[in-house]
Amino acid sequence: MSGPRYQNLTDLLSIGIMLPACIGIGYGIGYLLDHLAGTRMVFKIVFLLFGIAAGFINLFRTVNKVEHDVTPK
Repeated sequence: MSGPRYQNLTDLLSIGIMLPACIGIGYGIGYLLDHLAGTRMVFKIVFLLFGIAAGFINLFRTVNKVEHDVTPK
């Protein structure tokens, strides 16, 4: 019961955790850098935006991969 059909399902299910994880990691890096540099919100905002961008890039890549796999040739 394995194969490409179930691989597509696992790829789609991973999107639900991938986007918040990228955002959380970006925020965490920004928080750490703000703490080390003594700034208030500069790095948090910048790395939060990087995390959001990375999450959406991964989202689009995953959807395009699944769409390419499902489309008949």
